[in-house]
Amino acid sequence: MAAPPTIADMFDDMNWSVNFTRQEIECIAGYMSVQTYEPGEVIFCEGDRENYMAFIAQGQVDILKENRDCTECVVVTLSRRTHFGEMAFVDDEPRSASAAARDKVTLLVLTLENFECILANQPCLGIKMLRGIASLLSQRLRSTTGQLVYFRT
Repeated sequence: MAAPPTIADMFDDMNWSVNFTRQEIECIAGYMSVQTYEPGEVIFCEGDRENYMAFIAQGQVDILKENRDCTECVVVTLSRRTHFGEMAFVDDEPRSASAAARDKVTLLVLTLENFECILANQPCLGIKMLRGIASLLSQRLRSTTGQLVYFRT
C-alpha cells in the first residue's frame, strides 16, 4: 500500500510551485498545515481579519461576494492546484470576499506568521515567494480589468 502524500508532495503538485526546487518546496511545506472542509462549509467570511493564504490540494472552493441586495454571489470557483486568500495575507486588511467548500476540500494553509518566519530564516526564499504572490495578484488584476472593460462596452 502506498504511503499517503506528504505536505511537500501535495504542495509540489500546485501550479504555484513550478518555480521552486524540491528543497525549497520541502522548506515551505514545513511551515504549512492541512485543513479539510465538507461541502458547503465556510472557510472564511468577507470581513474576517484572518491573514493566511491557502492552496487547494483537493476539491473546489467558491469565492463569494455580497452584492447590493446583500445576497452572496459566486465570483469564481477555484479548483485543485490553485490558491486563494493572498490579498489579506499581503495587505493585512479584512477579507474582501468569502470562501466556501463546493465539495470536500483539502487545503494547505500558510499563515502570515509562518511566512514571516520563512522571511527571517530564508530571506531569498521569502522574496521568491513574494514575487510569486505579486505575479498572481497582477494576473488577477489584469483579468478583472479585462472583464470590467468587457461589461462596460
